[in-house]
Amino acid sequence: MPKTIEEAYILGLWCADGYHRTSSIGLSNVDVDLIRKFSEHLLKRFPRDRLRMRVYIPRHIRKPNIGIVDICDKVSYCAITKAANISYHIYVNSRPLLRELVEKRKRLASMDENLILSYIAGRFDGDGSIGKDLKRDFRITYTKRMEAEIDKSLISRIRPYQIKVYCYRTANTYCCYVSRFDAPKLAEEILPYSIKLQKIVGLPRRD
Repeated sequence: MPKTIEEAYILGLWCADGYHRTSSIGLSNVDVDLIRKFSEHLLKRFPRDRLRMRVYIPRHIRKPNIGIVDICDKVSYCAITKAANISYHIYVNSRPLLRELVEKRKRLASMDENLILSYIAGRFDGDGSIGKDLKRDFRITYTKRMEAEIDKSLISRIRPYQIKVYCYRTANTYCCYVSRFDAPKLAEEILPYSIKLQKIVGLPRRD
């Protein structure tokens, strides 16, 4: 299991938007700050020349502002048609790291209570949303119901917040929805760890 707040956040972020194949593991996202955060974590474990990045550029963008390739020397560019924004895929070839994160994901239910909020912040940053007032519509989406139920139970271990899991059949996704009474409380608690929320309220990044 993760041992630090950063490891818990990275695990949550990877569980939300992570990528893995037989021997590679990484993160895909349109948010440059999230890609940079994940990359900084990788650079603590691997030399710079181990990192790889793919940048997917929609064909309608004639002069793209890439903005993040400074963290990686090995960058490839791909033109895509059905996309509105530039997306980034940062990864490293490492079977040990892949096995480590997969094992941690299997043992989420036993996470240390002191790390749950930072883990949820990572999940939220990857697949969550909230109203601009940070008081309503707090939700995190999932592709598997089991993962949504696990996160609901993790939050319930430390806080008596009202959370329901909904199934959206047309989109084939699940959603942890926090009640409007508890949404502001949970948002405030994960704010110190959440890059997405800090950007909404205008706080500088916490690294």
